[in-house]
Amino acid sequence: MAVSSALSSRLSFVVPHYWSISKGKGTISSAARWHASEFSEVPTDASPFSSLYGKTLVSVRESIDAYQQQHQQQQRQNSAEALCLPRVAFIDASWYHRPDPKTNIMRNPINEFQTGPRIPFANYLDIDALATTFELFPDENPLNLPHMMPPPSLFRLAMDAYGISNGDHIVIYAKRGAVFTPRTWFLFVSMYHDVKKVHLMQGSLEDWIEEGGNIESEPCENLDRCFSKDYLDYFHNGILNVAKLYASRNNFAAAVKYQVDSVKATHICDKDEVLQAVHNYLANQNNDNASVNTVIVDTRGSGYKQNGHMPSAIHLPYRSLLNPENPLQMLSKAELQSIFTEKGINYQDPNLKIILSCGSGVSVCHGFLALKLLGREISEDNTRVYDGSWKEWGRLEDDLPRILPHEINR
Repeated sequence: MAVSSALSSRLSFVVPHYWSISKGKGTISSAARWHASEFSEVPTDASPFSSLYGKTLVSVRESIDAYQQQHQQQQRQNSAEALCLPRVAFIDASWYHRPDPKTNIMRNPINEFQTGPRIPFANYLDIDALATTFELFPDENPLNLPHMMPPPSLFRLAMDAYGISNGDHIVIYAKRGAVFTPRTWFLFVSMYHDVKKVHLMQGSLEDWIEEGGNIESEPCENLDRCFSKDYLDYFHNGILNVAKLYASRNNFAAAVKYQVDSVKATHICDKDEVLQAVHNYLANQNNDNASVNTVIVDTRGSGYKQNGHMPSAIHLPYRSLLNPENPLQMLSKAELQSIFTEKGINYQDPNLKIILSCGSGVSVCHGFLALKLLGREISEDNTRVYDGSWKEWGRLEDDLPRILPHEINR
């Protein structure tokens, strides 16, 4: 059965021009002993990847099995049929905010992805590029705040360039040493991708290799990384040039396939919404009969005390939610429950608004993820992420209510 050039845009995965994949070898890592069953839901989806459906957290083994299942299915199908199948898209979300403690050198995740190894046909998603940057959106981000959530119009373009469809499963992973994969998970959730099809691999790329997962070992410059010929010019050595893509957006506006049925991301709040919550707290802090209808949760680490925080903010360090031996793994549900209870966060009350904040809108997503795993009845209105976070709130130019470092625990 012949396949037209219009249909071939998504077939570089199905029938790759260059197949440089090897089998990882090694011992069973800690990730192999991690189980996602306590966070799983009963699959009710028609997707061929029912073993993933409804699981926010997936083990390395489950991720490898899904990859192998996909490869086997695509080998059995002809090209036109394979084009219509939902697939599993692997996203490398490695991102570092501090130098490597062993070398004191800042790692470059883009270079690491380009050099390899990587999961076959994965894409790298750069949260600093796929964002509301000052360069692209000066009116929306006049303060040049880092990695602000992108508008759906930009996200849709990027998904088309990556060859990702609305029905696809997304498996997000990272290299050992990275911890911020929940930020990319939340990006897909905030853009209304089916939350039952967005998954976080509980382990690193190194764990994947140790458990025998297939890898690409060739540098990206030797591979055809783009799923769509229409977007070939917007990739360089495997990395999407988001700014160049957005500059040419009018060329694709009528043909963008990935859909986001909103003009803005969901669950995102701005400074004014947080300020209203702080003012309400300050107005009622001496009233014992006042009801608490909003809490602010700050997921920063040491910055909470070193730089100050918002009045009433509850300190919930994101690291406290992670397995200390493998920080790409979340703690168990029982452990998360204990932490939230100890902090006095009544996550089970759907009428309580929880506003999550951090340093710059990244680790805040660990808090959102934990609430999801705990079974909170999350809605657009009751669980909010302050995108600007302390980068915006802590600006000395703005006269905002703050608890300064010298005032903490005095």
